Amino acid sequence: MALPDITLTPADPVVDEVLTPNAAAAYLRTTRPNIAKVLAAGYLTDLSMSSLAPLRTADFVSAGGHLPLIQTAPAEQSTDGWRKWWGDAPALSNEDWLNAQRGDWTGAGADRIEKAGYLLVGLGGLITGVTKVIRAVPSGSPRKARFELELLGRLTGDLKSFAKSFPETSTDEDQLFAFTLVGKRYEPRAGGSVMWL
Repeated sequence: MALPDITLTPADPVVDEVLTPNAAAAYLRTTRPNIAKVLAAGYLTDLSMSSLAPLRTADFVSAGGHLPLIQTAPAEQSTDGWRKWWGDAPALSNEDWLNAQRGDWTGAGADRIEKAGYLLVGLGGLITGVTKVIRAVPSGSPRKARFELELLGRLTGDLKSFAKSFPETSTDEDQLFAFTLVGKRYEPRAGGSVMWL
């Protein structure tokens, strides 16, 4: 049997246009400050359509107000004396990243977070990591909360590469929980560093 003649028609070229911050915010249905945070932290390499695509297609997460999330900022060197960094960036080592998320959080409700058992980390509407709360520990101020945490999973590269880290020390259930949430989106809320999804 002879093979039929096959004609291949090339697909239309994809234009990888670089958007302005306002256009990127509109494309992602978020605000310009959220885009600026994700870009400044290093989760976006630029505002090209290909860099924004993973964020555009990421699912939104909600948990009926039962899951705490820290709304943080791009990483900066710490001046508080007990950690090297605060904030969030994919370039931080797992140890530095985890220490940066431990506290000191105002309005956190340490007992409620400890009871929830997990603490998500978010930046500009992007869930960048998932931690397990071991226990609340004393902080430098009675109005602030600090936690002993275990890393379950986090983004370790820009969204285009989608590099992630999931330590093997966590249980299969915890790894699946983290894998399900890391890289997803949430709707940021004003009013404090801790919000409840």
